[in-house]
Amino acid sequence: MHTLAYEKLTIYEVEALQKELLALIEQQKEDLVLDMGGVEKIDMAAIQLLLAAQKNCEKKGIKLSLAQSKDSVNVDLRLCGCNKLLGVVDE
Repeated sequence: MHTLAYEKLTIYEVEALQKELLALIEQQKEDLVLDMGGVEKIDMAAIQLLLAAQKNCEKKGIKLSLAQSKDSVNVDLRLCGCNKLLGVVDE
């Protein structure tokens, strides 16, 4: 499990998160679980990035899922219909 060290995942953090995820996916050999426990807020830019990361994982034959996400994040993921797409494991 990889812990994301962000309180907010918004358009302002997307560039740094993209670099982090690309490097992580490149070296990943098994399913990737992102610990979202510290994330209080997420916006559509970050959700789109997570969906793109999921596609990259699929190309590599691994699964991406999100764990320990807070209720505020789960609500946003559900509102846009991405909770199941992103494999939220502990709703």
